[in-house]
Amino acid sequence: MAKPTIERRAHARFQKSLEVEGTPPNGDATAMMIASDLSLGGLYCTSTTPFPEMTRLSVRLNLPGDGERNGPLEIDAVVVREQKLASATGNSRYELALFFMGMTDPQRERLARFLAQA
Repeated sequence: MAKPTIERRAHARFQKSLEVEGTPPNGDATAMMIASDLSLGGLYCTSTTPFPEMTRLSVRLNLPGDGERNGPLEIDAVVVREQKLASATGNSRYELALFFMGMTDPQRERLARFLAQA
């Protein structure tokens, strides 16, 4: 089982790498992101698309091997931190910290099952 990172947070964070899509309410840009840190409360990811703090996103988590037939897990989130990463190649990347908002019980249970997998 993945070990949680020890921090002062409401939810244990797990180092799980997975693909994430993020779309703002206006639907202008769907960003492909890679999450490396995930919890029941949110996630940390890198993105080629910047989203300013307090931007609301519709987040689609592709949970490999979670046994669900419903496809990706879709959750509303808000950007709570955004930082541009230094790049020697000129390709911009951004660190984003997202906070999940208004998760339903079935969404929370599905995400908890995924995080509990080895």
